[in-house]
Amino acid sequence: MQVIAIEEVLNLDARVLVDARSPAEFEQGHIPGAVNVPLLEDDERAVVGTLYKQRGQEEAKQKGLEIVSVKLTDMVKKIASLMAEAPSAVLVVYCWRGGMRSKSLLTILELMGITGRQLVGGYKSYRSYVQARLVDFPLRPKMIVLCGSTGVGKTILLQILARRGYPVIDLEKLANHRGSAFGQVGLGKSATAQNFDAVLLQLLEDYNSEPYLFVECESKRVGNVYLPQVLYKAMQSGHKILTQAGISTRVERLIAEYTDVLTPNDPEIIGSITSLTKKLGKKKVAQLMADYEAGNLSNFTETLLTDYYDLLYGYETASPDSFELVVEAEDLEQAADEITDYIDRLKRG
Repeated sequence: MQVIAIEEVLNLDARVLVDARSPAEFEQGHIPGAVNVPLLEDDERAVVGTLYKQRGQEEAKQKGLEIVSVKLTDMVKKIASLMAEAPSAVLVVYCWRGGMRSKSLLTILELMGITGRQLVGGYKSYRSYVQARLVDFPLRPKMIVLCGSTGVGKTILLQILARRGYPVIDLEKLANHRGSAFGQVGLGKSATAQNFDAVLLQLLEDYNSEPYLFVECESKRVGNVYLPQVLYKAMQSGHKILTQAGISTRVERLIAEYTDVLTPNDPEIIGSITSLTKKLGKKKVAQLMADYEAGNLSNFTETLLTDYYDLLYGYETASPDSFELVVEAEDLEQAADEITDYIDRLKRG
């Protein structure tokens, strides 16, 4: 059985990555592009783990074999199908530390005529690689940082710029969090640090030959994840663009963004409103709750902006001299035009 180091895996021109761990382990963190073909489901892994602790390795191995044996045909078929779609690719199988699960699966595959390589050190080696790489990543592009008050349309501007072919990293999308008190509403789970770091590193590698890279202004923490120091420092020293829009436009955009999730009695929204009590006081929070429950979304949103977000971020009172460009964003396509004109001027020097 051949083995392969993570650095070699990442340099392969074509690869099929198979993660043999349980679905919960895979969800917590995996190599981007990997396909989960678990030897053990989450509950099965728990059973085998309990046996290992209570009765020892041999009984745990026997139970694992009993569970896996009935799945082998389907597992082999799935991997064979993946390889048929990419006949020139190298098959790489990994588990947590490059141990029994990946070795067992590869042994079975080889018996069926499918050759592959085992990742040395498993997923753990990849995670260590990502963390080390992000610490001293040689970031080359100059950062173009879109700043502005909540609701001004910064995320939409990033999307427009990306459609026009400019290099963009949407950090809030990667984090699956909008970076505010209501940032998780309607989005499900926040990204794990493992998956956030992995995809971020992949994007940084992809864009590292670009002269400029667009991001939205963020704090060090976005939801449950943290920006690597090298990126955060580059953002702090980057070209900052202030985007502006009137309060009515901002209210309208936020309602449109949240329209599918601003439903009555939503526990996420109620929890987010309640979390503002210390900052806004009981009276203001009670009014917010009343507007929300009555469906007065315009009043609800405007109060949040003027009494919370604008005071928190301070862009409404910021001096234009603090930014290299100030852009009116009432029309986002026109705002994108101004930004791209600015980039063209930068390129010309």
